Amino acid sequence: MDYLKQNLQPGEEIKYVAKLHPALFFQPVLLFLSGWWLCTMEIKVLHYGGIFLLFIGVVSLVQRVMVKAGSVYAVTNKRVILKTGVISRRALDLVLAKCEGLQIKQSVLGRILNYGTITVTTGGATSSYPYLSDPVGFKREINTQIG
Repeated sequence: MDYLKQNLQPGEEIKYVAKLHPALFFQPVLLFLSGWWLCTMEIKVLHYGGIFLLFIGVVSLVQRVMVKAGSVYAVTNKRVILKTGVISRRALDLVLAKCEGLQIKQSVLGRILNYGTITVTTGGATSSYPYLSDPVGFKREINTQIG
C-alpha cells in the first residue's frame, strides 16, 4: 500500500486494490507436508527423498511469501498499477485510456475458489500476473473506470 500512496498522481484516487489468493501457497505446503511425511519413513531412499521434498517445500514457501509481500495490483481513476517484487521490482502503470487488452485465465479450481491469472497487453508487450483473487472483479473495475 505504501508503493501505491507514494506513486499516486495529483487528483488520483484508489478505486480497487486486488489481493493474491491463498491458493498461491497450495503447492509449497503440499511439498512440505509430503516431505515431512516421507522423512518419517524407515526406508532410506524415501527418508532422503522426504528431506529433499521438505527442502524444496521450504524454499518454495519462502519464495511465495516474498511474492505475496511484494505484489500490488490496483485500479485508480486514471490508471492500472501492477507491481511485483521485493528485491527486484517489475512495475506496469497502464493509463486507462490506452488499455489494449485484458485477458483472464482460470482453471476449474480457480473458478471454484475465485482466483486466476490476469494478462495485460499494452503496445505489443504482454505481462501476466497469476493467483489474483477475484480476477473478474478486477477486470470489471477497470472497465468501470474506462467507461
